[in-house]
Amino acid sequence: MKKYKLIAPLALGAAAALAAGVAALLKKPAEAAESAAAPAPKTPAVPKHRCVGSYSFISGFQNAVTVEMEMDYDSEKYSFVVIEDEFPSYSGDSHVAVVYGEDFNMQLEYAAYYKGEDFAGHVKTLGEKYQGIAPVRFGGVEGIRFIDGDNVCLALPIPNDASSFLLVTLMKNPGYDEDVSTLPDHPDLRYMLGTLRFTLH
Repeated sequence: MKKYKLIAPLALGAAAALAAGVAALLKKPAEAAESAAAPAPKTPAVPKHRCVGSYSFISGFQNAVTVEMEMDYDSEKYSFVVIEDEFPSYSGDSHVAVVYGEDFNMQLEYAAYYKGEDFAGHVKTLGEKYQGIAPVRFGGVEGIRFIDGDNVCLALPIPNDASSFLLVTLMKNPGYDEDVSTLPDHPDLRYMLGTLRFTLH
């Protein structure tokens, strides 16, 4: 998918608040009421065999930093790999992290912000190009979700990183009977993304 480049230092809470405000403006009153009545997400599932997946990348050009992302997952149900080709979803990056599972596959990759654009501008651009834009929260991680073709994508700001955000693409597998739009509420997914942590070097 097309990448959006942005340079603007925003903490997760501020970014989420901004995103929620923009998303609220995009909703019609009836849609907002329907959203308020929606059931709460399912409780995240605690893994039986906890493993840690790691993905690192260079963020920025001037004053570039190395960002290391870590995420917990259940190795009995999922596999975590970092690959350099044959990506499940198109990417212009040199490498991406992929989680393979029975219900869904998940691709995680770094995406740079457009120069001079802040998170609010990024959310506005997404709202003009994609459907289903809405704020999301996984544990302490907050961001935006949107529909891109047959996939659900998540844009998640990286704390203290002014140059890049984490782009997550969710792809349902044939055995998953529910609509792809329900994947952000999948308990295993909520657990994994709720454990996301970033270290900048």
